[in-house]
Amino acid sequence: MNRCEYISDEFHQPAIVEEFIDGRELNVSILGSEEPLVLPISEVDFSTMPESFKNIVTYQAKWEPRHETYHRTIPICPARLTKKIERGVQAVALTAFRIMGCRDYARIDMRLDKKNKPFVLEVNPNPHLSEGMGLMRSAETHGFSFGQTLGMIVEFARRRSKIT
Repeated sequence: MNRCEYISDEFHQPAIVEEFIDGRELNVSILGSEEPLVLPISEVDFSTMPESFKNIVTYQAKWEPRHETYHRTIPICPARLTKKIERGVQAVALTAFRIMGCRDYARIDMRLDKKNKPFVLEVNPNPHLSEGMGLMRSAETHGFSFGQTLGMIVEFARRRSKIT
């Protein structure tokens, strides 16, 4: 309650309180709009994360190579999931993609709880497109090259905007 009051007083807006889902973290990348393609699911492996850090992909874990957590959030693509869990995660990701009005490409970050129920953490309609990272990792695992993936994204936008 103290922290909520601080946020309200300091920033003059309501605070959002969410339950922390302690479980597997998944990144689900999607290409397309009318008939979106769910790419191979990627998992963030926290198994080597020291106990002094939380199993969260922080700014340091994403962008600071000198920080220990950068080397302790290891991507596994494709994620090792049962077919049932994979289908459930894909369905939730596609629902989130559509509800949020995403088009052309997006990445949905999720957590599986202890019962393997998926929870959406974030819908990212404009994820990072560097080679070997995030969406591109999943596209490459699917068999698309970096250039092919960028070309598809441009083509989806071109078709949607009717540019010839």
